[in-house]
Amino acid sequence: MSKKVTNPNQKSSAGFIGAIVAVLVIVVAVIAYIVIAGQGAKAEKFANWEIKQVSAETSFDGNTLTFGDADKAPHVDLYEDFSCPHCAHLAEATDAEALEEINAGNLAVSIHPMTFLDNQGDGHSTQAVAALLALAEHDDVNALWNLREAMFENQQDIARSWGPDDFADAAAQMEASDEAVEDIRNGKFLEKAREAGEANGKDLESKVGRVSTPRVLMDGKDLEVDDINDWVKVAVGSK
Repeated sequence: MSKKVTNPNQKSSAGFIGAIVAVLVIVVAVIAYIVIAGQGAKAEKFANWEIKQVSAETSFDGNTLTFGDADKAPHVDLYEDFSCPHCAHLAEATDAEALEEINAGNLAVSIHPMTFLDNQGDGHSTQAVAALLALAEHDDVNALWNLREAMFENQQDIARSWGPDDFADAAAQMEASDEAVEDIRNGKFLEKAREAGEANGKDLESKVGRVSTPRVLMDGKDLEVDDINDWVKVAVGSK
């Protein structure tokens, strides 16, 4: 009568494979936790953001966002790209002053968001503009101003790393409407952002001969200022 010979390592091999599977399950769980926690941390970044209030008249023509009454106050055209470090520096230096003058009725600013630094595709600039257009479409003026400010202030942290969900979560922290947040999350205005960026680029080139940011124009020409960080004072003083 023959006797079956078994591999003495069989049980240990099965145990080894089981151990590997268990480790892989743990690794996947840890990675999932890190991803979820990271997404939450991005949104939480703006949980304590001080929401600035826009009390001035505002308007949106599809490509341009205007804060203030251009018929009653000195009016400037501000061309900016959310991937442009110089635009971020200018925004940080002048946004607070500009909003104060806008709310006081002393200044009107038409913001022309650009996307030329994306070259092609839906890069950071295009996605940022899409978020702003969604907010503009839903008349979320305060959220629009504050998200724009936050994107410039945190440009180094978010450029090339944020996606639609991040922009949507940040907009929610800025007290945007649920409808606007959902539109941002779904990328509803990405195509419109491409069109707006291209149109604003052509508009700037037609006025000054080239596309570069930041640019502050008055009456279709570069505002004459020795230091661009002084553009608010110069514009208000031109009245």
